[in-house]
Amino acid sequence: MKDNLVLIENNCGLKPADQELIEIGSDPNFVFVNDPAFTTLRLFDVEGNIINVNSWIECAHYVNGGWLTTYNEGLSGNLLFLSIVILITSSYFVIRYFKFNKKSYEK
Repeated sequence: MKDNLVLIENNCGLKPADQELIEIGSDPNFVFVNDPAFTTLRLFDVEGNIINVNSWIECAHYVNGGWLTTYNEGLSGNLLFLSIVILITSSYFVIRYFKFNKKSYEK
């Protein structure tokens, strides 16, 4: 977690002086304590899932796991597929239109 401290501080804010960087790992029994002095943050993973964190150490844990305060949706596969289909269909009709008009002018 110390390796990602800059990334963690960019997303969660500066590390509190009294906060230890502990490795939580995937301990299912670990319970994050709500910090009333910490402003709740919303984090996103690469799939767009959302989690609200209520303490700096909780935020650091999730940021260390790949969650960020920003979600970059990018170009979805469905939108890309739709764009390709529209482009191919439009090209077909444009080519067909010009071939048809060329034949009618030749007569």
